[in-house]
Amino acid sequence: MTPQVDPRDPDASLLALFRNSAVLNHAKTAKEGRPIYDDMEVVEIRFPGRRDWQPFPASAFSHWALDPQTGGQTPISYAERFSRQYRQFKEHSSQTKAGTPLDHVPFLTEARRAELRALNIYTVEALASVDGQELKNLGTGGRDMKNAAMEFIATARANAPNTQLAAEVEALRARNQVLEDDIAAAKKAAQNGAAEFEDMTEDQLREFIKTQTGHAPQGNLNRKMLMRMAADARPHKAA
Repeated sequence: MTPQVDPRDPDASLLALFRNSAVLNHAKTAKEGRPIYDDMEVVEIRFPGRRDWQPFPASAFSHWALDPQTGGQTPISYAERFSRQYRQFKEHSSQTKAGTPLDHVPFLTEARRAELRALNIYTVEALASVDGQELKNLGTGGRDMKNAAMEFIATARANAPNTQLAAEVEALRARNQVLEDDIAAAKKAAQNGAAEFEDMTEDQLREFIKTQTGHAPQGNLNRKMLMRMAADARPHKAA
């Protein structure tokens, strides 16, 4: 039997799943010299009978709704659109802090990372800040992990200018490669274009240029210059 969907609620058949997603903060990453992530609440909207789905920021604009008080249009976010599911997510989700995820440090094993997450330590910054009883809860090697985290942060911060410079050099190298590729492509196109006029006489080249531009070439031009002018004058094909 086909389930009945309330025609007044087009979202009744949709499955909305809210979760936290780690998003790279480019500004903080460049400043600190290590990958810094921020938590972003997103919602996955899944349609019945379809395999594809797309995540949206929970606070992003979903649609306009009529305000019964003012009669105007009010922007509705996905968190407001699926308020019941969002409320359940907030009540049961474990919130983490922004920072460098434990996956990005080399001094931890997967087992250690799992142990730290079980203690609600998700970032290098959180590990570096633990103290007192929380540090004791880390067990054997806890102090070493804390010190390693502090050293990782300090080293990354000290190397941040070099890391940023290397990124800028790599970006410049990529741009130069694009320019070189464009120049090579233009040169090849010019060579291919010039080949079209190999069989023309100089008089034919002059006539072609005059026909295309409306002006006959002036002066005692050699064949190479006439071929270049003819290539430049020929109609460009649409890409």
